[in-house]
Amino acid sequence: MTAPDYPLMALGSYETYQLAHIATYIAERLGRHHRSGRGRDGRAARAEAVRDIAGAATALGNATGRSIPERDLPRTLDTDTFTAAQQLLATGPRSADVVALAGTGQTGFAVVGHVPGLGAVGARAESRDIADALHAHFLTRPSSELAPWAVTRDPQRVPTLPQQVDLAAFVEHLDPIRDDDRAVARNLRGHDRRTDAAIRGRFAGVDLDAPAVVTPPATPSDPAPRRVARPRRPAAPKVNGRAPGIHRPPGQSAAAPTVPTTIAGP
Repeated sequence: MTAPDYPLMALGSYETYQLAHIATYIAERLGRHHRSGRGRDGRAARAEAVRDIAGAATALGNATGRSIPERDLPRTLDTDTFTAAQQLLATGPRSADVVALAGTGQTGFAVVGHVPGLGAVGARAESRDIADALHAHFLTRPSSELAPWAVTRDPQRVPTLPQQVDLAAFVEHLDPIRDDDRAVARNLRGHDRRTDAAIRGRFAGVDLDAPAVVTPPATPSDPAPRRVARPRRPAAPKVNGRAPGIHRPPGQSAAAPTVPTTIAGP
């Protein structure tokens, strides 16, 4: 492995990765909600983000076996909370640790880490199982997938979520190529028949139960082997300026000799 940012080869369980992928989906949508324009200009973007957060929150509740209030949804750490949690820990070039926030007067847990090329990453979660899942996530996933967890300057606020959301319509906006979206869809199966039908259609041909796979970064291919030039065989020597072979008197045709049709006796 030559890429300095390649994560540690320490994979969590399949259930752990499901929790981390769903939490990352929520964090990415929270970021969209925060970046949306204020007032009427950002209304559509905020509504779309709220819909996605609500759908993913349902998937997270199904995955954990309990309903998670919106105030307890996992979200990115702000700078102040990150700094307070980091004072309890020593971090290395690529690191992630879980610490209880009770010492700062807050509830839940903080996942504090550092990823080369991305910088400080952090998450807060009310439950230890989600915090542990994100801990493994920070240590094993490429930095490009951890961008939603980059520490923010101000605390993230979870918007008020609707009591009900059209999960079948939500599923139509999931991307079958993305690991986070597949984890959300997997944990929405069995919620109701309409949602199941939407999942089967949207994720046709996709094995939602396949284990997560970390693909090593591409490395430059080995140079093609050099072709060994064989020495040319020297030409056969000529005799009197002619190539060796059958010598005929001058004037004789070079055509092949003919075989007589009769046999002369002695």
